Amino acid sequence: MAETEKKVAATEAAAEKKPAAKKASAAKKPAAKKAADGEAKPTAKKTTTKKAADGEAKPAAKKTAAKKAEVKAGTVTVKLTKSLSGRGAKQIATAKSLGLKKIGDVTVQPDNAQTAGKIAKISHMVVVTKA
Repeated sequence: MAETEKKVAATEAAAEKKPAAKKASAAKKPAAKKAADGEAKPTAKKTTTKKAADGEAKPAAKKTAAKKAEVKAGTVTVKLTKSLSGRGAKQIATAKSLGLKKIGDVTVQPDNAQTAGKIAKISHMVVVTKA
């Protein structure tokens, strides 16, 4: 009987404990609120160089959406046309060694015996064009 009274007393004591006090809110405020509160810090900006200030800045290079592979003599272009899912581990490894990860991937490989052997192993999944 004494044991059950101790257990009841322990559970009541645990229930009476207050949750941990929250710390003062020093959370980060969005930049707009910081400016309104007067806590705005100057942001670090790149200073313009002498050439840029004179108006001799070079135009930014345009990024192309897809990189086109350079075609050299003695190369082969390989395109993966079938999925790798459901294939054997060796076939998946062969495709990855050719740089093919997903359907539609295109790589340019050297035209040698090693590449020809890899292509022969997965010829049913790829389309090959000689350059």
